[in-house]
Amino acid sequence: METKRSSFNNSPAWQKGHSGEHTVAQLLKDSGWYVIPSYDYTGDEGNKAPRLHGISGFFVIPDIDVSRDGERRWAEVKTKESATLHRKSGTLVHGFSLKHFQDYLRVQEITGCEVHVFIYEHDTDDVLVASLECLSKNIHHEYTPAQGKKMGRHGMVFFDRKTFRLWRNLNEASIPAGVN
Repeated sequence: METKRSSFNNSPAWQKGHSGEHTVAQLLKDSGWYVIPSYDYTGDEGNKAPRLHGISGFFVIPDIDVSRDGERRWAEVKTKESATLHRKSGTLVHGFSLKHFQDYLRVQEITGCEVHVFIYEHDTDDVLVASLECLSKNIHHEYTPAQGKKMGRHGMVFFDRKTFRLWRNLNEASIPAGVN
């Protein structure tokens, strides 16, 4: 039976994000990791983020479950056209949903598996990475829903681009060391 796709899944933003997830999943496999692409489990119409369900509710899980040599981690992929300039500070930042950030923290706590956030920047072809632990200690700024819906109904959290380290550049032949 073929899965129906919602109009959201046909949007350019969804297509770009899905392409970034596939790119990072392939890079992880090329680096010796085994992957379970959580992004493949998105509801009957492909329009829901996969979730970890339990007695206290549910939490959105990161895009990819990765394992290698007895280690298991989560990888969340954010595909961006470029870093955004925060005008007040003059800092280049990357951001994403505050609710998802909070969910990833809970998933890390519940599963005992580290979460790493990968940023795939189209303009530089850089794939950046930072652990959720590192990001938690280095929040540049956030917008909560109480501050208005300017940044989405669940708010946004932002991080200095320098908080992430270069993991890969898709134009370079040499490949830096793994996710650690």
